[in-house]
Amino acid sequence: MVALTGLAGLGIAFNLGLADRSVAATAALFDDVIDTIRYAERAGIDSVWIGQHHFDVTPGPIPSPLVLLAAVARETSRIALGTGIVTLPLEDPIRLAEDAGVLDVLSGGRVHLGVGTGGANLPGFAAFGLDSDRRHALYDERIARLDTALRGEPLAAVGSPRIQPHVPGLSRRVWEGVTSDERARTAARRDHGIQLGAFFDPAGSGQHPKSAAYVEELRRVHPASEPRVGAFRFLYVGDSRDDVAARLRPTLAARLGFLGERAAQSGDPSLAGVTPREYLERVALFGSPDDVVDDARRDPVLRDHATHLVANSSYHDTFDAAHARSTIDALVTTIAPALGWSPAAPALV
Repeated sequence: MVALTGLAGLGIAFNLGLADRSVAATAALFDDVIDTIRYAERAGIDSVWIGQHHFDVTPGPIPSPLVLLAAVARETSRIALGTGIVTLPLEDPIRLAEDAGVLDVLSGGRVHLGVGTGGANLPGFAAFGLDSDRRHALYDERIARLDTALRGEPLAAVGSPRIQPHVPGLSRRVWEGVTSDERARTAARRDHGIQLGAFFDPAGSGQHPKSAAYVEELRRVHPASEPRVGAFRFLYVGDSRDDVAARLRPTLAARLGFLGERAAQSGDPSLAGVTPREYLERVALFGSPDDVVDDARRDPVLRDHATHLVANSSYHDTFDAAHARSTIDALVTTIAPALGWSPAAPALV
């Protein structure tokens, strides 16, 4: 049986959708998100993670999560502020390191920088003048440059410029969204954490081999380092499994073909042709609070390797603050305590 007392933290993730892309609606979304994160901090949640989405072909207007998190930093005092993820091939790694450093100073050392190759932002590559087929090569070039900058090392042969502000601990708070066993091993060799739990990646057949490869390689290459494995889980709470499945069926039915294709692209054909209920059973924690607890206890990544559990319940076209708060309530009052977790001290905000 998995118990969250062995984990470093309980978090929530926001992939923020917005159907109305007007300035007024966008401003209201940002206010709702900031208020929800304040609510999560008061409830004892340990971390919040915001995904990056470029352009109007993706769910929501969050191309700059660090900017949004800067506003959050001024309204909170304890909760860790993470990106889940920033598409590194579309970023200048030095500028990203500078922005992350400024935010880390503003927030009192609370930044966790999650980066990835950008599978959720594939339509954006052409707009940046880049080939999405080269995203892995671009990522490898830029993660090396990002590491150099965050470690405070010279960035040029002449003049030896280094970034400022340089926050020595920030380089230990980089997380990589990994898409293969080998990329998990590469993240371990860099002494980074990893994020697992994409919407097309089942915990058993998809994620567990990656987390095992990461832990094995980290122990071999960096035996003094503690593993950092973030298990991002789609979590849907209702009266029962049937209730949740019925509620989500219309949304999932329209997306299952795409989800199966993305899984196959990552080498896992197990989602091809599944029903909405079968998809939930393979990828999500869902049902009554007791059902969710049972799912978590059976989850192989949570059982064997996870250091952080991060819940994501987003499925609406537009972010629903009331739904997010109800998920937070279920997490901190029923689900996580049943797994051995206890909340952090309330924040003074």
